[in-house]
Amino acid sequence: MNDLNFPIIKFNPNHSNLEWGKTHGEEFKQAITEIVKIRRDLMFEKNPKLVNPHLDRLALIQYEESKKFDQNIWNELEGIRQAANLSITDVVILNNYTDFRDINLADEGCSAVVIDQRDNLLMGQTWDMHGSAKNFVCLLHYPRTATTPEMLLLSVVGCVGMMGYNQYRQGIAINNLTTDKAKAGIIWPFLVRKTLASKNLLEMEQTIVKANVTSGHNYLISSLEGSASIETTPSAVDVVFKSNRGDGTRFFHTNHCLGQNLQKIESNLAQNSTTKNRYTLLSKKIDDVETMEDFKKLLTDHDEYPKSICGHFQSSTIDPALTCGGAISDLVLGEFNFWRGCPVYDKNFKEYNYKLVKAGDRYEFKKIESKS
Repeated sequence: MNDLNFPIIKFNPNHSNLEWGKTHGEEFKQAITEIVKIRRDLMFEKNPKLVNPHLDRLALIQYEESKKFDQNIWNELEGIRQAANLSITDVVILNNYTDFRDINLADEGCSAVVIDQRDNLLMGQTWDMHGSAKNFVCLLHYPRTATTPEMLLLSVVGCVGMMGYNQYRQGIAINNLTTDKAKAGIIWPFLVRKTLASKNLLEMEQTIVKANVTSGHNYLISSLEGSASIETTPSAVDVVFKSNRGDGTRFFHTNHCLGQNLQKIESNLAQNSTTKNRYTLLSKKIDDVETMEDFKKLLTDHDEYPKSICGHFQSSTIDPALTCGGAISDLVLGEFNFWRGCPVYDKNFKEYNYKLVKAGDRYEFKKIESKS
């Protein structure tokens, strides 16, 4: 398995979404083919019942629903599919793996946090995935277009974005939830991208609430207006947190449901085995966070390892998820930090720092530091 060394994929503002996808798919064709095979094998290992033609039918439904949801993002994904020579099923598995598999299996973690203070607004998350994904983590840098703002998103190659921020100082983080009653709907990275294209916090919230989702996720959204946390499934939605900018709120979410509606349909037998422990650790440590440096220390904390906030233990008895990276921001100061791996446990840890800088009548992302 080759290590891509956390590449930045930067798209040409003069090209179409389809061309963006083709550029992405052509450059990383070999790696995309590799991670598709890994995720396909993992899915069959966890759910042997997902066999053709049932698998292809479910994938096609998700692909068609996603096209109706956002044509431009679909064009981009179609470009990736064509250039990397993938089937529809393969590209859906790559982008919608956690939703596509049996929802009674929970091997994905993540801890999302927002700290809203008078002078800053800290928001970000760890990114916990199956350890096989770490070598494929990338940063997507989308240009400003006539309809969408400039964006930076953490992702894996072949995927259209998993969490991130835009030039309007808005952010979205996600947590996987394990609930019953999943059904084929949109590919969830489409929801991340479309939410980041919103003009304000209310539009972000409504985009999430109204989406025809496939399975359970919590979406933590923040802007200079405030923040919200929305747990959503195909059959129920709970807005479990909402705040106004600067009200001093400190909120965090791991991988169990907080809302009353979703708790009724949560699959406790398959609940992520570290979620309650990480939640307790965050509750003890979050009041000590005041700055970006404090925030980074929180999300890379190893207390009570292996069930720590930053986790690196993978076995058959504990969720096979590793902290593959993360991202944090100060939306007030316009500072952003993305990382792959762990500064303690990975010799090939790598991070990028960006800052919003004034460019005429708007702000743009400028890469100010890169460490290996």
